[in-house]
Amino acid sequence: MAREIYIDRDECTSCVQCADNLPEVFAMDDEDITIVVDHAGADEDAIQEEIDTCPGECIHWKDQM
Repeated sequence: MAREIYIDRDECTSCVQCADNLPEVFAMDDEDITIVVDHAGADEDAIQEEIDTCPGECIHWKDQM
């Protein structure tokens, strides 16, 4: 089971980097804020790279309960 991604909408800078780099995982909504379109759209290493390089530091792994 793939890990889930959480986007902190208040921190998103609308830079579009994640949607450009991993369009199979991320997209921009009508307010130009990042959304997740498929939590399992790429391998975890590629998603982690986007988490690590996000200018707004708004992408996180969701805590599993």
